Amino acid sequence: MDSTAAIDAMTIPITVDFLEEDQVYQVSCLWLPGCHAWGETLDEAVRAIPGNIRAMIEARRAKGASIPPQFSHLSDDQPFNLRFVTQ
Repeated sequence: MDSTAAIDAMTIPITVDFLEEDQVYQVSCLWLPGCHAWGETLDEAVRAIPGNIRAMIEARRAKGASIPPQFSHLSDDQPFNLRFVTQ
């Protein structure tokens, strides 16, 4: 019996804010403080956040910094599902 399981997609909680002063949407990853993406449209910001999450994790690994446990088994090709969270 095989004891491994494949994960199709990782669900990541995000928040969305509209920054009135800059007239842009900001999407933030709750598991990675400081990880944001911006866009003139909500679609642009949401499409950008997965790349920013991967870049921040890669940078932390390169520096030997801690990675949140939720991302410890993240593979480079694993897709993300984004879950909008209200605060």
